[in-house]
Amino acid sequence: MRQHGQPITLSVNELSDKGDGIADWQGRKVFIPATLPGEVVTVSPYGIKPKYAQAQLLDIVNVHPQRVEPHCPYSECGGCQLAHLAYVEQLKLKQQLVIDALLSKQISQPVSPCLGMQSPLAFRNKAIYAVRSENGEPQIGFYRKNSHQVIDIVSCPVQHAQTTEIIAAIRHWMKEFNIAGYDEEKHSGCLRYVMIRHGFKTKACMVVLVTLTDELPHKAELLNLLTKIENIESIIQNINPAPVNRILGDKQQICYGNDVITDELHALTFNISAHSFYQVNPQQTDVLYETALNFAELTGNETVFDIYCGIGTISLYLAQKAKKVIGIEIVAQAIDDARDNAARNEITNTEFYVGKAEEVVPLLYDQKQHADVIVVDPPRKGCDPIVLQTMVSMKPERIVYVSCEPASLARDLAILQQSGYYVTKIQPVDMFPHSMHVETIVQLQKI
Repeated sequence: MRQHGQPITLSVNELSDKGDGIADWQGRKVFIPATLPGEVVTVSPYGIKPKYAQAQLLDIVNVHPQRVEPHCPYSECGGCQLAHLAYVEQLKLKQQLVIDALLSKQISQPVSPCLGMQSPLAFRNKAIYAVRSENGEPQIGFYRKNSHQVIDIVSCPVQHAQTTEIIAAIRHWMKEFNIAGYDEEKHSGCLRYVMIRHGFKTKACMVVLVTLTDELPHKAELLNLLTKIENIESIIQNINPAPVNRILGDKQQICYGNDVITDELHALTFNISAHSFYQVNPQQTDVLYETALNFAELTGNETVFDIYCGIGTISLYLAQKAKKVIGIEIVAQAIDDARDNAARNEITNTEFYVGKAEEVVPLLYDQKQHADVIVVDPPRKGCDPIVLQTMVSMKPERIVYVSCEPASLARDLAILQQSGYYVTKIQPVDMFPHSMHVETIVQLQKI
């Protein structure tokens, strides 16, 4: 066996779900960041286990023809896993990820090309920066891949451009007044995280300062810096005293402006709070939801169930063309937001229920509630089996399945196909350029 760290040359065969290249070496899978299938690379292996190993890339002997210079120098954060692959090839890769997942369940219907962005940078409307201190200097950035070590980041190209200015102001304040970043081991310090949210259409900005305790030293000086930045309409201090990885605590106070900002999607207005779930790529969200609306093929006479509805964004899209939309979501705050958003947009043909989908959907069915069309947008694990069973029992004419995980999508589609539905349209959408993530919308028709 080669010694730990001794350079070896390997051929990359495939990509992992984290975007690392995978090569075979002495009966092991070797995971190599920033490599592509077909490349021959020289690496230094480490973390060698009986069945797998990690490796540091030393040199690329045979370069992939679609390799490009990454748009960002901070490759260690692992956020842009495919930044070294040309964007058009990223879209082809994501289409193939969906194809492969469906074929694993004997679903062979054609998959449309992945819908991408014209400009796949500066698309995120939400950023969460971890804050630490090192030798008295503030460290504000993202976690190094597979660790809780913070990479100090000056600018992130996929974030809204204004985040750079905001983080620079906070960094300046921390230096000037010796404000301590959070020490995870000692559970001490002041500032734990900075969350920044933007309304892309409205340009409104919210800054959330997550602190360990109620104390925020030199608050007035920080507010003076931040309020000079254009479009900041909300500054909130959120207090999270718990020694856990959860970003936000339950307690917060408004330091400036309001507790929400607004944004617009598809001529609809949505309030966004610090805790709100809201898709982080608004341009592609419009593409995703417009596709789901088209797949629903509404005529104005249908009752639609929107299962796992969140704050009601898809529900309100659908309500503009449906007779009635019933939304179900487990998070109570999200349902409150959904009802508020419906009222704000003067949409009166919606009803929202809070609870587990596997409990609420069967209960509504038992109460003789019927869906002509069902739209389902579950978490990564996919639909609960009881939800699938109840959907089938309702016998809707169409099901529109919105998925963020090809494997669970394929599993659930196979169940639905065995239960009287067939897949008619499959459309991937690139919500997270430069990553391995892909959203997929599928239309199913009742046989």
